[in-house]
Amino acid sequence: MNDADRTGSLRLAVAHAPFVTQEGPAFAQTHRDLDRYDRLSRAFHWIFAITILYASFAGYALSRIGSRPVHDFVSRLNMSLATILILLFPLRVLWKYKRVEPWPLAGVSAAQRRLAHGVHGVMYLTIFLVLASGFLMVPHGYSFFGLFEVRTPFEKGPLTDTLFLLHRGGCALLAGLVGLHVLAVIKHQFVSRNNVLRRML
Repeated sequence: MNDADRTGSLRLAVAHAPFVTQEGPAFAQTHRDLDRYDRLSRAFHWIFAITILYASFAGYALSRIGSRPVHDFVSRLNMSLATILILLFPLRVLWKYKRVEPWPLAGVSAAQRRLAHGVHGVMYLTIFLVLASGFLMVPHGYSFFGLFEVRTPFEKGPLTDTLFLLHRGGCALLAGLVGLHVLAVIKHQFVSRNNVLRRML
């Protein structure tokens, strides 16, 4: 069942639910719930958003940090935060296909919704590329928040150099996609005024 089918089924279920009128508190609560993403989806979204934004700035700053201790600290912190995302990523993808979608956003056509879903799909694939290449390109391993060592499979060589190039390209693509996402949110929130931010807050 796709998102539209699930949403339509929920509308039908609410409309025909026994002992629930569309003026009653149960209907109002259900409508409020389906007007936003669920709590787990919102948590996943903000954990990934904040970490990706930080890692993007820190990653590009690493090439300009001259102090070796500071460089090593920022690098280890980046890899530790990325490890958390690696562990959460499959859970986020699984939940994306299990969750109940909120009502379609007001004033957005079906074609725009399909385009948004396509861009989100590319964003998920890019996140996977960035996380996988970032982990595999690190030779020897790294310290996870100073608690224990995480081993990586490859020694320093042509393969890790290639993975680094893939990682850098993936980061650039992801930064562009995030920028488009932010512009779309600004457009919907302040031009179309359909209160899109509330769905993720």
